[in-house]
Amino acid sequence: MYKLHRRCLMFLLTAILIFSAGCNSNTSCPITSPQNTPINQVGDEQPETFGSTKDITSIEVVLDPDGYYTNEVKPISITDDKMIHDIMSMINESKPLEDESKISKMSAMAYKNNKLVITKVNGGKKEITFAYDTLYEIGYMEDEGKKLEPDYSFFRYMADLNEYANPGTNIGKQVLELFGKYNWTVDYRINTIKEKLPGNLKHKAGQYPIEIYWAHNNELSKGIGLDFTKYMGKDVTVEIYRLREPLPEFMKPRIDARGIVVKYNDEIIGAYIDAGRYGFMACSLDRKSLKEVSGKEWNVWIEDYIDFEDELEIRLSKMKPEDVVREYFKAIDEHNEKMIRACTTRENQLKYLSIGMNSQDLFNKNESKIDSNIKKAKLLEIKEFKGFDNEPGVLEYEVTVDFEFQEPIVENNGVRTRFVILKKESEKSGWRIDGVGTGP
Repeated sequence: MYKLHRRCLMFLLTAILIFSAGCNSNTSCPITSPQNTPINQVGDEQPETFGSTKDITSIEVVLDPDGYYTNEVKPISITDDKMIHDIMSMINESKPLEDESKISKMSAMAYKNNKLVITKVNGGKKEITFAYDTLYEIGYMEDEGKKLEPDYSFFRYMADLNEYANPGTNIGKQVLELFGKYNWTVDYRINTIKEKLPGNLKHKAGQYPIEIYWAHNNELSKGIGLDFTKYMGKDVTVEIYRLREPLPEFMKPRIDARGIVVKYNDEIIGAYIDAGRYGFMACSLDRKSLKEVSGKEWNVWIEDYIDFEDELEIRLSKMKPEDVVREYFKAIDEHNEKMIRACTTRENQLKYLSIGMNSQDLFNKNESKIDSNIKKAKLLEIKEFKGFDNEPGVLEYEVTVDFEFQEPIVENNGVRTRFVILKKESEKSGWRIDGVGTGP
């Protein structure tokens, strides 16, 4: 499901062309002790003072304002005991940089000119500079003229301080033990959210894919023995945690992991891992994919969660593939988001959940956040394309469309060629669009 294959790339391009979603900035602010951070009021344990760092009163993180950070960059002051301990532990575990040629290998997009200012109880200060490259996952720090190489998780930790403005370290023992059992290190809580689970997990054609979201992640949660199906329709609490370890290999290029805990009456009823706002991707706590957990391919698994009695589902299931393509572009032209979704595979609909998502949200559940950038889209011609060796059960069409955009982003107005891939996501649901791209 998570391979970055051609169809996924095509769908991502389509999302850029069709949807223009605003990015929500998080303004960095001082990171103080847990007692002063509202988010920390939800846990059941206060962190202790960590011996070797008790003489440190604060760490100021100064990121390069000219770097390629998502949010506005401001100095970040850390006074939280646990966070100071975590940062100093990663620094103390650094090794001397033996191969300085790594520095010259950094790309032009490397994050340079960053520094930490460590302030001690006696007023003394110590400055450490650091640079890192997300493309090659290399970095180094310089302390009193000595170049050191910490584990790359240090640099991801630094970058995320600008991503998550209000971390909380008052983390319950139950949560720590759950993630620790599967070798995850919980750094801090990102957010606590009140959610109402859907009444059931059956998804109707054209519905926003919230039911699919919960069905998907409940399956992952069941992989570690936590099935929250019986809590459908209930009000639950969802806690989002920043995890230090990277996502498993099969989820690359996504790296940063968030641990999601679902609670009912303070009892943990579900847990899974996601990649946050960087595209809908998720795995179980024991680092398994949906296929590994369920033992089923997507097209088999999804059948249990489609409402095949839905009127629109029945109508679409009877359409020829060419008619689905026509319906899709008609929906784009008419800004009919329900029909756009209905004509698209449910697997790809999950990507809507991360478009325009705030980094501290669970997912983008507000459909109105997705705005169409296409003003008009008149389908002029459609013909089957057989010049590419598609996998069995997949069809491809070459279409000619006259586009008019709200504002040109990657293309100007005019007649354009698109290549549309269709597949039967399940035999009963008929043909749906699995990707749209500019080239075969």
